[in-house]
Order: sequence, then structure tokens, then C-alpha cells
Amino acid sequence: MILIFFFIFGLASCGLQVFRGSLANSPEAVHLIRGTTTLKDSVTIFYLTATCNGGNFIDIALYNEKSRLSEIYTNLACDGSVMSEYSLPRLHGDTYSVRISGVQSSDSTYEVKVDTRATSISISDGVGTTNVSLTDTHMEIKTFQLTEDMIRPKSNGYYSYVKVNVESDNKFLNGSESKSVNGLRYVARLLVTNNMRLLTDFYTNYETALSGSLRLSFSTQGTITVSNASSPALVPGTWIIALKTQPREYAAEGNKNVRIRVTLVTDYEYRNEIWILLGISCLGFLIPFMARIIFDAENFRFKNLRFKDWCDTLKNWFWSGSKGITYFILLLAALLIVSAFQVVNAKYKDMIGTGDRDMCYYNEKCYRPYGSIYDVSVNGIASNLPFMVQGIILILYFSVCEACCRSNGHMYFDYSIPYSFGLALICEGFGSLLYHICPSQIIFQFDTLFMFIISIIMIIGFFDGNSIRDSDIRYSRVAKHKTIRIPKIFAFFVGPVYFFNFIGNALEAEELEYGISHPDEPFKYETSNGNNLPFPLIIAFYIAFALWLILILIWTAYKLDLLPDSLNPQNMPQVEESASYDRSVKVSSKSSYLKKIERHVGTAKAFGFILYAGIIVMGFIGVALGRVAFSLFILGILILAVIMLTLIFFVPLFWTLLEFFSAMPQAVAHNSLNLKVSKSVLFIVGTILYVLIGCTVTAVSLIFFGKFSVTDKSISPWKSRELNNDCYLRNFYDTHDFWHLFASFSLVLMAMITVQMSKPCRDCYLHYLDVRRSHIRRITSKNMKKRRKNGKVGEEKAAEEGVVELADVSSPPRENPAGVS
Repeated sequence: MILIFFFIFGLASCGLQVFRGSLANSPEAVHLIRGTTTLKDSVTIFYLTATCNGGNFIDIALYNEKSRLSEIYTNLACDGSVMSEYSLPRLHGDTYSVRISGVQSSDSTYEVKVDTRATSISISDGVGTTNVSLTDTHMEIKTFQLTEDMIRPKSNGYYSYVKVNVESDNKFLNGSESKSVNGLRYVARLLVTNNMRLLTDFYTNYETALSGSLRLSFSTQGTITVSNASSPALVPGTWIIALKTQPREYAAEGNKNVRIRVTLVTDYEYRNEIWILLGISCLGFLIPFMARIIFDAENFRFKNLRFKDWCDTLKNWFWSGSKGITYFILLLAALLIVSAFQVVNAKYKDMIGTGDRDMCYYNEKCYRPYGSIYDVSVNGIASNLPFMVQGIILILYFSVCEACCRSNGHMYFDYSIPYSFGLALICEGFGSLLYHICPSQIIFQFDTLFMFIISIIMIIGFFDGNSIRDSDIRYSRVAKHKTIRIPKIFAFFVGPVYFFNFIGNALEAEELEYGISHPDEPFKYETSNGNNLPFPLIIAFYIAFALWLILILIWTAYKLDLLPDSLNPQNMPQVEESASYDRSVKVSSKSSYLKKIERHVGTAKAFGFILYAGIIVMGFIGVALGRVAFSLFILGILILAVIMLTLIFFVPLFWTLLEFFSAMPQAVAHNSLNLKVSKSVLFIVGTILYVLIGCTVTAVSLIFFGKFSVTDKSISPWKSRELNNDCYLRNFYDTHDFWHLFASFSLVLMAMITVQMSKPCRDCYLHYLDVRRSHIRRITSKNMKKRRKNGKVGEEKAAEEGVVELADVSSPPRENPAGVS
């Protein structure tokens, strides 16, 4: 009976044991820790806290009675202070004692608490779970064992990794305490390592740089992935999970309940997923040909194209033809991408060296490592491939178009803007790739840089289609503005945009204070101004930014003919007529709808410009007040400018559509609607479908970007992790990867519209107008003869009525509504 009592007492006392005494009779005291021999089959740790009084110092050692090796050894000043220390996790099974030594004195009293805890997490079928309760004064430690057989990949071509996930209900154990602090929650830190000696430093200061560890902050959830590429790398042995709460700014005591889940994956592979993504990206080659069939039905077969001319175009690409903007994009890419890589790589190396995963904003729940090569999210990197693939497709397609112009002996063509779209898409893929190596607020500018450039190219493309090039003097009767020079593009657009974006991001890169947050305002956070710029310089920066916006608006008004000297409708340019145009053939007069076009295009431009200027003013106020992110503001006004210009330049098309459908019943009544106008019908219906597809793809991409965002780099890392979601498709791609895919298709769709409006080949454009006129004359003459033969009307009346406006349906207005090239 006595033996049973001592055995039960030994098990019960294996938890927290308290030793009190003094050094009045001896300079040394030894206390036996009971119950340690019963922990032979589990990994355990000792957690020791001590305090003493008397004005001297004492030495405390927790040691193995058999080997005489110390698990904990420290000294303590006897001034009432409290010290705490953890031992390293070990497979204990021996007898342990605590020895206190110091100066013999009747005033020297001490109190030592030893907490012996089992830490092992059992992994069964690749999963192990446990629950812990965190307080302000303790650090919870758990361990799990990995063997060589456990982490061996399923087969060749596969990789293994371990995910350590923590989740918390974020509530206090005591409901009354929760009410006393208004439901405030607090943040914890997670550490995963196989180096047991890092635990003391982590407990002492959780922000200490700990090489050979992986650590992060979390409130409701957090995930750490240990792979062959991580530091530390995935190896057999004992792995440690340590959790500790961050200091709180309120006095209420409470526990944070955390559920730990360890998942072992041995059948992970990424190559097939990347090949699938590349295959989907290659479908983008359909977009340029679809646009050519719709917008350039006369030349969609690449008439007279010779393979030799295409090979010569590729061979002589760098020194043949005008490619000023394309070379400008190449220069920017060479300068900026290299610089961006240096900055990103330095930040990434800092994250790996310190083990602090808070430095980079990953979607940790869908973090798929790059095998044994690179500890980055390979799905976030690979999802940028669609931008590059689409860019290559555009460059190859426009090289075919250029070769076709050479085969047909054209003289006036400039594919600089079309080529620059393809190159800018490739550079956007690289910029976004660099950003996703270590996503953060200050790195975000490299992700948006070429988005800015693509938007600027689109704006320039709209105006270039109605501008005079140096080598195209005969187009002066179609346009009266000069094309924008390359130095002006850099000096007034790209340079200022990059400068203001860089300074704006630097101002927004504030130090985020970790700590407490209200559950009803999960994304409200406290910040301390982290910028070092004096207030007068900040004011000067915003004044300069406002002046630049004003100048850009004035330039836009000039290009849209909204300034006072260009409001006269008599100054509207006239399309040059080729020598083959027969003026003797009478074509039906302008319809009332086409006259309305000329009358209302200026009104549409003025309305769009006023609306755009108002949005810029409101956005600028939001940026100055810190309510709108700087990068998103600049990108937003550029994208809005593209949308506004598209709508303005498509106004003639809208009137043409209205005229076509209103004239169709009358044309049918006169039996003048025949199959020979099918190309015009294809243009009208195809344009509608093309715009609808483009709007749908763009809307889907923006929904994935905004509604299903998986991170937010503008808030604290632990708050951003509350947005983390599991993989969306094939256990590999998340919703942000779908934003990349749909955005690449959306940019190509918009680029093709811009290219058509920029009219890269002026010979093709003027030839298109001639073909349209000849087609109109044939239909008009045929219907007039038919009506004379039937004797329905007199010759003079027939000549006047023609085909009842149908000719104008097929004929584009002077400015060619879709800018067909």
C-alpha cells in the first residue's frame, strides 16, 4: 500500500514542484526532482523559475544524478528578482536534482519551481495534433520526431515537406476577463527549429535574429513550412515547436488557447502544375488572330506574306524599322529589373538569415516550396509565367504583321508601340516574379512598375493613332498633332511616375506595432511614423506631385482638342483620298447619325475629361490623408485614363452600331441587305463580342485581386495571415495566382484594341478606307440599277435615295471607329 502511494505521488509530482529553503546552516542545498524516471519514453523539458532574498548571489544547477551533467545552470542576485529558464528537450529517464549554492547566511532564502513537461507530438498517417494554453509568463514547447523513412519522398520526382500550423480561437479562457479588457486579443510568436540551443534566446527576446530557425507572429492562424530548401532544411531528428505570447499593454491575465497541427507530405511535385499553366497561357495566341479577323477583315489572311520576309524581319529586328519605344522599354528593363533583384534578394537573404517570416508576406497556407532549390512559394513565382508567354506571343505576332507589310511593299509602318506591349508584358512578369520572392510594402513598387508603363503605352497608343509621324507626311490630313517623342515619354511620364511612386511607398513603409487589436476592427492597426523625412520635405513632395498631375491634365486636354484654339468644328481633319478614288461615282449622303457623331464627339471628350479630373482630385486628397495607397492611386488613374480614352475613341463605333440596327429594317424592306456586307456585320458584331469578352476577363481578374486577396502588405504580418487561404485548385494554386492568369489575358485583349487604334501601318489603314469606299460604290450602283429596272421609282429619286443609309452603315466615319490598321 505504501509503495502504491509513493508511485502515485511520484507521477503526480512529476509536473510542478516547489522547493523552498535557506542557506543559514549550509552554503549548499540539494533537492531531488521526483518522477523523472517515469518519463523514459517521451521527450521532456524542465522549466525552472527561481527567486531569492538576502542581498547575496546564489548559483542554481539542475543536473543529472547519473552523468553529473547540468541541464540548467545559472546565477541569481538575491534582491527579490525572478529568473526563468528552459532546459533543452531530451529523452529523460534518469534521476535529476536541483542544487542551490552560495554564501552561508541566515538571510539567504530562496524559492525554486521546477515544471517537468512532456512535449512529444505523435505523428500518425502523416498528421499529428495537440493543444496548448499560452500565458504571459510561460513558453510552450512541443517536439516531434522525424525518421529517414518518414521524410523519404514517395518516388523519384517527388519532394517532402512538413507544415506546422497553429490556430487560435483568439479568446480568453475566462469570459469575465474578456469583458474587462473589451475583448482585446493578443499576439503570439511561433518558432520551429531543430537547434535546441535557440530556445533560451527565443524566450528572452522573441525578436532576436535566430539563424537556423523559422519563426513568425500570429493571432488566429499561422503556418511554417519546413522543406529541403528551407533553413533549417528538412532532416531526420527531433524538431522543436516553441510558442510564446508577445508582451501586452494591459494588466488583465488570460490564456491563449492554440491548436498545433503537424502535417507531413511526401508526394509533392510542381513540374506538372507549371506545364499545365504554360499550356493554358499559350491559348493567348488566339487573341491577336481573333482581333485581326474582327478589326481587319480585309487583311486577316496576311495576303502576299512570304516566309522569307518574316525570317528577314526576325533576323534584322534590331537594326531594321522604327522601334524607339521598344528600345526604351529594353533600357528600362536593363536598369530597373537588375536593381530590383538586388533589393529583393537582400531582403530575402535577411529573412533567411534571421528566420523571421514576418519580413515577407506569403500566403503561408498555400506555400509550395521550390523543391530543394529555393525557399520561395513556387506557385507564386510560376503564376507570373502567363505574362511572359503572352508577351512572347505578341512579339511574334507583330513580327508577322511587320513582315506582311514588307511583303506588300508598304512604306509607312511603325510597330514600335505594338512590340513595346509584348516586351512590357515580359518585363511585368519578371517584376511580379521578383516581388513574390519576398512580398512586402516597399517591394511592391517593382510589381507595379511595368503596370504603369503598360498603361502609359496604351495612352500613348491612343494618341499616336491620330498623330503625325516623321516618316508619314501624307497622314497630315488625317491628324494634326505630332507623335510623342521618346525623351518626352521618359521626362514627363515614366520618370515622374517612378519617382513619385518610390517616394510615396517610402512614406507608407511605416513601422507596424504588433500587439492588441479589437475583434470588431480586425484590420485597424496602430502605427508609428517610420519615415525620416522632415515635414517640410513631405509638403514639398505633395506640392510637386499635385503640379505634375495638373500639367498632365493640361496636356491631356490639348491632345483631346479641348483647349480654346481647337474647339472649332471646322478644324476636324479630313481623311486623305487615294488617287484611285473615283469622284464621279456618287455615294449616298451622310446619315443623320454620322452628323451627330461629329457634333457629339467633342462633348463626350469634355465630359470624360471633367469626370477624370474630378476623380484625380478626390484620389489625391485620399492619398494625402493616408486613406489610399500611393501605388494603387497612380495605377488606378492610369488604368482609368485607358478606360476613358477607349470610351471616347469608341463613341463613333457606338453611333455606327445604332445606325446599323436602326437602318436594318428599312434595308430589308428595300431588299438591299445582301451577303456582300457580311464583313461589315462581322466587324460590328465581332467588336461587341470582343469588348464583352475583354470586360468579363478584366472583371474576373479584379475580383480575384480584390475580393479574394490572400495577403495585405499594408498591415501587420499577423493580421495579414488572417487573410491566408488554402490552395484553390489542384492543391497548388491560390486565388492570387488566378489574378495573374486572368490579368495577363486581360492586358492582351486591351493591348490589341490599343494597337488597332494606334494604326501601326498607315498604308494598311488607308487601303482599308479605299476598299470600304469601293465596296460601298458597288453595292450602291447595283441597288440603283435594280430599282431602275423594277421601275419602282424614277431615276432621279433612285439616285438620291441609294440604298437607304446602308452605305453609311458599311462605311466607317473619318476617324475609323475601331482604328483598324
